[in-house]
Amino acid sequence: MNTRYIFTKLSIAIALVALLATGAIWEVRHVKAAAPPDPDRTVGMVGITQGQTMRVNVVNLHPPPDPDAPPGPCRVLLSFRDQNGRPFTDSNGQEIGQVVELQGGQSAFLDLNGDIFAGGISTNGGPARLQLRPVVRVLSAPAYPPGPCRATMEVFDNVSGRTSIFAGFEPPGDPDRGAGQ
Repeated sequence: MNTRYIFTKLSIAIALVALLATGAIWEVRHVKAAAPPDPDRTVGMVGITQGQTMRVNVVNLHPPPDPDAPPGPCRVLLSFRDQNGRPFTDSNGQEIGQVVELQGGQSAFLDLNGDIFAGGISTNGGPARLQLRPVVRVLSAPAYPPGPCRATMEVFDNVSGRTSIFAGFEPPGDPDRGAGQ
């Protein structure tokens, strides 16, 4: 009788553990919808030092169109923002950025070289880090969702070319212009 009681309790305990494990696995594998990204926060701050370059890339993924047919090009702003959200400028006060127009299949990039902007020594004696946020804003694009433009950001070593950070994101449209993104 005692053996039967122990066996029953052990069977119940094993069944409960199996049930909990199944529930945990179900929760991990269960797909949850994410809220759309805030247009001003598609990529977080990234730091670079001397010897590194931050590159922001954009591509129009639609195949090269027939010249007589829509959808037309994407017009995109590539730039960088400082920790306060202001456009990053060079020593002359000129904003570092460019507007590009991409036909289907075309891509463009904008580099920010840490050798020029991230000089000096930090307060703790190490190399000074330049903290920036790469920005890609679609100014105009074909109106069908999802928009054809995709963006990536990378930080790479100036000597070896080796990438140390890489992130992809869907650039937001310009809310002031009502772009279709």
